[in-house]
Amino acid sequence: VIMNVLLAGRDTTACALSWTFYELTRHPEVVAKVVQEVESVCGVGKDADYSYDTAAKLKYVHCVALEVLRLHPSVTNDPRYAVKDDVLPDGTRIPAGAGIDLCFYTMGRKEEIWGDDALEFRPERFMDEKETSAFKYPVFNAGPRTCLGRPLAIMNMKLVMSILLTSE
Repeated sequence: VIMNVLLAGRDTTACALSWTFYELTRHPEVVAKVVQEVESVCGVGKDADYSYDTAAKLKYVHCVALEVLRLHPSVTNDPRYAVKDDVLPDGTRIPAGAGIDLCFYTMGRKEEIWGDDALEFRPERFMDEKETSAFKYPVFNAGPRTCLGRPLAIMNMKLVMSILLTSE
């Protein structure tokens, strides 16, 4: 299982990190907030502590990771096929054999879900939320098929941002 999680997440985590630094280069004010938080929580230089417990305290950096994945999900869509007749939560009937496509890319940009600023990169939108519903934010899928590597992917993103943006 461990090897599966590590190998399965290799490309998706690399993709997420690429989009992270794309967004950070476009938003220097976000970089400043990340650096400030990392230095105050983890410390600076050779004495910096990037342990799991310390990195878990990086709330704003966590929000940056979530916002990057909202706008740029590593897996943009997930096609599904109905094995038998089914009904979606909104009442839509799906006949057996029909295909539907869950488009996470589009969901991350819908004003009906994220508000008028849905197209803006704004990590603060996640700041006051305890945990965003996986059905509102399905980047790591939802329900019984939730990605097992979610905590590892988010932690990797937080550590890479922390170390690279504060290195001397």
